[in-house]
Amino acid sequence: MFKKIINFIRVTLSSSLLIFFVFLNKIYASNIASSQLATGLDKLLKDLTSWAYKVIPTIGTVLVIYFFIRRGSADEMDIKKWDNRIKTCVISSVGAVLGAVIIDLAIGYFQ
Repeated sequence: MFKKIINFIRVTLSSSLLIFFVFLNKIYASNIASSQLATGLDKLLKDLTSWAYKVIPTIGTVLVIYFFIRRGSADEMDIKKWDNRIKTCVISSVGAVLGAVIIDLAIGYFQ
């Protein structure tokens, strides 16, 4: 008898929650684009990508110059390590800028 009551309460609560979430989704689905969260996220991503266009190449260039200076004063064993670091830095900088471009393009399509 006690198990039937607990089972009835569990089924009733789960059904009520399901109905609540189904209707909640339909009520608020049309207001997402104009919500403060969506417009704020749009502005944040635009600011981050414009910041990334300036900062990433600058930091990458400074690091490559530093790595070349260190490579110039290294012995034969360390030259290969510094070459790998230079390649990694250049590839990472290009990848980060491309990532910012992709994010900027994606934001442009949702305007």
